[in-house]
Amino acid sequence: MRVAFMFSGQGAQYVGMGEQLYESYGSVRDIFEHAKHVLGYDIKHILFQDEQKLNDTKYTQVAMFVLYASILEVLREHGIDADYSFGLSLGEYGAYLHNQVFSFETGLRIIQSRGEFMNLAASKNPGKMSAIMGMDVDTLEHLVNQVPGTVKIANYNTYGQLVISGDVDAVDALNQLAKDQGAKRVIPLNTSGAFHSPLMSQAADDFEHFLDGIDLSEPRRNLVVNFTGDYYKENLKEIMALQITSSVRFIQSVERLIADGVDTFIEIGPKKTLSGFVRKINKDVTIGNVEDLESLQATLSILEG
Repeated sequence: MRVAFMFSGQGAQYVGMGEQLYESYGSVRDIFEHAKHVLGYDIKHILFQDEQKLNDTKYTQVAMFVLYASILEVLREHGIDADYSFGLSLGEYGAYLHNQVFSFETGLRIIQSRGEFMNLAASKNPGKMSAIMGMDVDTLEHLVNQVPGTVKIANYNTYGQLVISGDVDAVDALNQLAKDQGAKRVIPLNTSGAFHSPLMSQAADDFEHFLDGIDLSEPRRNLVVNFTGDYYKENLKEIMALQITSSVRFIQSVERLIADGVDTFIEIGPKKTLSGFVRKINKDVTIGNVEDLESLQATLSILEG
């Protein structure tokens, strides 16, 4: 069995996520307390009670990262690890933590700054995102080139589900063109900016300058990154900054791992969105997830089975 951990992205969050693990594991409560000390506010209250703040990207990204760390610790206590890891957008930071690129505390500070830079860029360069359902990659890439303005494929999620991002007029135009050319559905996404597009360039530049003052370690395991959809090779800080404006190549990441013999994918984080993506990419792999006690036990059964 070759196992990969995959970390959920922003947008899957919900009030109460992680609460069962918090109540059941002292190590998780320690992580939450450490986060409170670093952040200066109680992330537990936001995770378990404050839906408005939880859906504010300033807090969402931090909350998700605390959950990644908590689940990784619970799995470690059960003797479970993986030789491969990757994530969807923000989820890549869970994979960095798994790879010991930075400590939990340093990761929190990085995530805080990343969110602030992205919020600022979004306010200066308004944009939008939408999901295009039921259209193949080649067709949508061809349509992108026909639309004036700034728009690109931001997420290659799975076959038949792609996400576009860019300025408002360009996204609206591409939405209509996709409908006219046979897309099954076009779904506007509730995001605060045009993430993974050139409209985030200022955030990427600011983030790269911020990272100049941060000490990072090279990944300890096999890390697949969004920017290439392939294994990390070099220039970690550059990769982290480029991710903000670049496409998330989830399909390519999964296919790369399956080609190398990975047969078991464990989603770490809320809901099972990535699990659904993987099933559409390859029906023959084993898939589990960890977000609460029930899913933890089911995944332990898979891995210990």
